Amino acid sequence: MRPRPLLAATLIAAVVGLTACTTDDPASGDAAGAAQEETADTSGAAPADAPADPGTASVADQVMGEQTISTPHGAGTARGGDVTVTLRAVEVGSENMTVRWALRWDDDDAPDDAGASYYDLGVVPATTVTDGDALKAYKPYCTEGAWQADTADVADENLERLKCSKSMLVSPLENISFKFPNHGTIEAWAVLPAPEGEPATVDVAPGEGLPLFTDATVTYVDGAQE
Repeated sequence: MRPRPLLAATLIAAVVGLTACTTDDPASGDAAGAAQEETADTSGAAPADAPADPGTASVADQVMGEQTISTPHGAGTARGGDVTVTLRAVEVGSENMTVRWALRWDDDDAPDDAGASYYDLGVVPATTVTDGDALKAYKPYCTEGAWQADTADVADENLERLKCSKSMLVSPLENISFKFPNHGTIEAWAVLPAPEGEPATVDVAPGEGLPLFTDATVTYVDGAQE
């Protein structure tokens, strides 16, 4: 696996634009107005059979890729040190895709019992999976709102996205009480729609503000790949 943060991040920005659960890029330059006509799931709504907690026991020690960066700084209390982001697995069942990853925060200048929230780190746990060949991107299911709301009102659309972001099927979810412990590894997961076309590899951004992993191998389980 090779890091291509600039190229892949640009691709995600172009394909997703934070506007839909899955989106298609236009086939040509004159198709800009039709870029959102065909989507695998524009609502972002979680299906009834989506797992509430897919667990991480089977891949807790698996390392598909790992990157260490200086601790990002968010709008909260500034944190120093480094964060290590580990991509563990991308698993696809019949309808759902589970991304398993982990984050470790290390700051030798901070107390051992210190913690850093998503807010402190400037990170949003909105995992994005991109199929570069098909020019499709996928974001987590949510139980409220939608990544792409069926409304022409910008304020209403932004509100729907905010609701979706706050109710994503991810763990740990962004909330006021959760903090990453200093020198501790937190296992994480996100549940997204299964990618169309059964790609062999995808690019994965575990969260906004975190490193991108390219060419991540997709594992098909439970007879998902015929």
